[in-house]
Amino acid sequence: MQTEFPEGWGSLRFPWVRRELLQYLDEIIDPDQTAAWLRSNPNGLIVGIDQTFHFLFDDHDFGRGDIGISLFDAGEVDAIGALKDTLGAILKTNRDGDDAYFLSHPLWPEVVRAAGIARHLLASRGVPPPRAQ
Repeated sequence: MQTEFPEGWGSLRFPWVRRELLQYLDEIIDPDQTAAWLRSNPNGLIVGIDQTFHFLFDDHDFGRGDIGISLFDAGEVDAIGALKDTLGAILKTNRDGDDAYFLSHPLWPEVVRAAGIARHLLASRGVPPPRAQ
């Protein structure tokens, strides 16, 4: 079975990374989904800040080198960079913070704002159809 991506994504080398990035952004900006981070076994969700950090910081750089790979341009790099900067600022205050710590941190609304800006920018190039479950 072939995964479908928006037509405009054909020039990207790893469009599936972009799809996953959009899923993480969707989760960050949805208060119902982030609230589920605090409950055990949230079905179908990315499941927490730890996985979000791994994806954004450990698994991928989302820097200039990702243009043509999973991002289209410097504007997208900058938008994801702003999100990572804000998440990093919270991390500096407590490296062992759990989901509750992050969600209650005074900078969390800025994380949501930055994720929303990034999500809007990335979605302007198309959004893949929902995956069949």
